[in-house]
Amino acid sequence: MAESFEFGSKEGLEVDDLIDYQYMFGMPYFKDVVELGEYSSFETINSNIKKGLRVLMDETKLVYSVELSEQKMALYGIGLFGDEGEQIFLPIIDFLKPKNTCFLPYEILVLNNKVYMLHGRFRIALSFPDLTMGTFSKIMSTPGDIEEAMLQILMQ
Repeated sequence: MAESFEFGSKEGLEVDDLIDYQYMFGMPYFKDVVELGEYSSFETINSNIKKGLRVLMDETKLVYSVELSEQKMALYGIGLFGDEGEQIFLPIIDFLKPKNTCFLPYEILVLNNKVYMLHGRFRIALSFPDLTMGTFSKIMSTPGDIEEAMLQILMQ
C-alpha cells in the first residue's frame, strides 16, 4: 500500500482565505499581478509567444496551452531551463517530501491585448508557504528571473 502524505502548509488555509493570502507584510497579494505588456491585438501576442518559444527552445518549453479565441483569452504553461531556470533554484526551495511538482509550470495569461503573470514572490510563497525568510533570501533574484524569461519569450 502506498504511503499517503498531506500536502500544503502545516497550518493550512481555508479556501476563502486564499484570495487574501499574503506570505508576510510587504509581500504581494494575488491581485498584485505583473503586466508583461500590451500589444496591438490578441493574435499578435499569441503569435509572439509561439515564435518566442520556438526561438528559445533550449531555454523554454511549452507544457500546455489553452486558447479561447472568441473570448480573447489564452493561458500558457511554460517550463524554464537554461542558466537561471528551474534547476538552479528549485532544489533550494523544494526539499520536502512529497515534492512540490504542482508549482510548475509557470503561467502567462493573455487577456485581449495584454499579457499577465502572477507575481513571482506571490506564486513562490503560495506554493511553498512554510519556507523561512532565510530560504527566500537565497532565491531573491528568482521572481525577477522568471519575469525576465517571460518577457524574453514575448520579445522574439
